Amino acid sequence: MDARMHHRVTETETDALYQRFPHLRRIDLLWGSAECRKYVFDLMTDTRGGTRMGFPKEHALTIMKLLMEHDQSFPQFEHQITNLWGEDERRRGSRK
Repeated sequence: MDARMHHRVTETETDALYQRFPHLRRIDLLWGSAECRKYVFDLMTDTRGGTRMGFPKEHALTIMKLLMEHDQSFPQFEHQITNLWGEDERRRGSRK
């Protein structure tokens, strides 16, 4: 293995994704956290008012695989999605 290659923390192959989008290496640093789940989920969501171009198909597929792998490995974070108003869904359901 090339010494410049990173140690993979996921089962999903990420080398091509990280080569094209180096800033997404942040996923490896966050892996296994609620913050990672939100970060990866947000990558697949247009938060720029329709101006986001989106990822090329092969990279979008890798990101979706990462999201699915994270949800399978860390199911406790899957439903901790913040709604459009920034309110944690779990807190909202506990109010009386």
